[in-house]
Amino acid sequence: MHRTNESLHLDNIPAPSLEPNDVLIRIRASGICHSDLNYRNGIAPIGRLPITLGHEIAGIVEEKGDGATGIDINDTVVVHYVLGCGKCGFCRSGIETYCAEYQMIGKDVDGGFAEYLKVPATNVITIPESLSFDQAAIMGCAVSTGLHALHRGRATPQSSLLVYGVGGVGAHAIHLASAVFKMHKIIAVDVADAKLELAKKLGATNLVNPSRENLAEFISSVTDGFGPDLIIDFVGRRNTIQNSIDFAAKGARILIVGISSDNLQLSPYSTLIGKEIEIMGVNDHLKSELEELIQYASSGTIDLSRSVTHRVSLDEVNRGMEILERSIGNPLRVVVEQ
Repeated sequence: MHRTNESLHLDNIPAPSLEPNDVLIRIRASGICHSDLNYRNGIAPIGRLPITLGHEIAGIVEEKGDGATGIDINDTVVVHYVLGCGKCGFCRSGIETYCAEYQMIGKDVDGGFAEYLKVPATNVITIPESLSFDQAAIMGCAVSTGLHALHRGRATPQSSLLVYGVGGVGAHAIHLASAVFKMHKIIAVDVADAKLELAKKLGATNLVNPSRENLAEFISSVTDGFGPDLIIDFVGRRNTIQNSIDFAAKGARILIVGISSDNLQLSPYSTLIGKEIEIMGVNDHLKSELEELIQYASSGTIDLSRSVTHRVSLDEVNRGMEILERSIGNPLRVVVEQ
């Protein structure tokens, strides 16, 4: 990416040289995320230009530095895209997303839309042979961000959940809510019927298309007038956040994941204070959650076999981004394969 609001360029650059604690990954799969669209379109800031985008990455360890431990050449791995200092209290306690030196692969430093990637050995996790590269790659964001949101929202089987937006991350949040957290009521909201049908297959118990139905009345009816205990907004627009506040049950948690340029104005007394609502941001995920997901996939608790709907080659990245941006062929996740 050389400039915002332009197509990505296919450049030839030198292979990255390793520091002692680094490994060189030969990339086999890299998912295309809505965040990549936000970076390209100038909606979300990036660390520098030019930069190689792509943060959902899986591949094979081809080289390692002298100080790289816990990983071997030819290991198949998924990349954890959060770079922390590894020394501060947050990093030592496993909350590396709060590190003051936080950087993101594919946003602040070069990412996965490439043939090779240099990363610290501590940022790779080995994957079992049963997990394909494309499924492993999307676990690096599309699946793990949904898990992080459910953890932040303190999801339990007794919780009722409303999911705004059944895109790549929202769909996997529904799958996790059903398969892992065993939540008894999962309400999926989307304006695309095909996405709602997918949500049903992944475990949603109630489906609503707000372009055809009165959303407030529907949610009230399926929650016996109380509203949902947990709302995860994967859209992030002003109206969806405001609706979330209006619909929320007393003591509910609202998780905002979706990125937009909209601003929100609210009256704290009639919203947050009166119902004791919590509004939380969800940013990225933790390495421990990615490790947790690998266990779920290995044990068959979650099934990602339907998650990758489109595949493109490295020189077709712009076409892949167009597929996602224009929803061509109802994409769930588009992956660059090599």
